[in-house]
Amino acid sequence: MNTKKVSKKPEGNAINTLLTTGFCWHPRYSNNEKPDKQGRWARLCFYRKFLIAWISRQQINETIMYVVTDYFPSNGNSSPCFVEATEDFEKAKEGVEKRFNEFLEACC
Repeated sequence: MNTKKVSKKPEGNAINTLLTTGFCWHPRYSNNEKPDKQGRWARLCFYRKFLIAWISRQQINETIMYVVTDYFPSNGNSSPCFVEATEDFEKAKEGVEKRFNEFLEACC
């Protein structure tokens, strides 16, 4: 019986390509839709190696909420520039990418 864990993460140059070509979402704490043993769940959004947003998942009673925190035009060590909560993870992701594209259009 083969018990070797197979990683689905890109390795070597593949991950560098992903991180430099646009939006790249990475799991934090948990690789599936369930939180880890401490109840944590998050997804980080990178754009060309820069952390631009963090989405955490919180359960309030029976409702799961996704809390979006944008870190642009600042960086991950500064205060967030935008925070919102939504019940739909895909809409949360789309919102981050839309706001960031609008930011790029405004400054470039």
